[in-house]
Amino acid sequence: MGGRPGGSAHGSRRVNPLLVVGAAAAGAVVGLGSGRLAVQLERIERLREEEDEERLEYERDVAAAAATTREAGDDPPAAEPWIGERYGWTWLERVLSPVLTAAGFTIFVAHGSAGVGLLIQLVWLAVFVHIVAFDLKHRLILNRLTYPAILIALAVSPVSAGLNLERAAIGCAGVALFFFLQNVLSRGSIGLGDAKLGALVGAVTGAGPDPAHIGAVYAVIYAILLGGATALVLLVLRVRRLKDPIPYGPFLCAGAAIILYQGP
Repeated sequence: MGGRPGGSAHGSRRVNPLLVVGAAAAGAVVGLGSGRLAVQLERIERLREEEDEERLEYERDVAAAAATTREAGDDPPAAEPWIGERYGWTWLERVLSPVLTAAGFTIFVAHGSAGVGLLIQLVWLAVFVHIVAFDLKHRLILNRLTYPAILIALAVSPVSAGLNLERAAIGCAGVALFFFLQNVLSRGSIGLGDAKLGALVGAVTGAGPDPAHIGAVYAVIYAILLGGATALVLLVLRVRRLKDPIPYGPFLCAGAAIILYQGP
């Protein structure tokens, strides 16, 4: 599927331990910064206020249903407890983001050679970790992140490893169309947020008429396999029920990270 990140042959160069340690430290700092950004985005998007409004509406509906049943002489139905989201700093911002980013930076720096291509890949890795943590926490992929990121991915594609503008554009449009059709066929079970994230993944990994440059296709395949395997494990362990939604964004991000590591 193309050359290695940064254009080096893996295994043909010596890894600088100090560079790897520095990458890990930089990744941890970037991950903490990503967590801080996530907390700020919660406030900007007014997610807590939105949930409070939804909770009040739910409580009013429950109270109205209870009053109706009492007037009819029946016992009021048992109301499902409201399970609220958590806001501010959590283990996702304090632990997951810095650990994942540090691990990713370490692996990529040890794997590729220093250069613009590697730097771009580290930036996308940090973006994907941020999306994973935010999606796990809020089941939400923000437009204010994906839209600018798509434009940036297209803009830097000529200097990205294994890409050019044509491949990035084809990957962007192709993956977005695939998930848009999935949204229609599933009647919304797969959200449009996944289609927008798919557009970003496609732009970062690329696709084209040459079978050697279809990283976006493999990224989606990896995402489907990882998502299916995870869903199966959660069902077997009874952590999730068959009808419970599972955020798809993290698997798309994981698929993209694999392709970036291998080389689009």
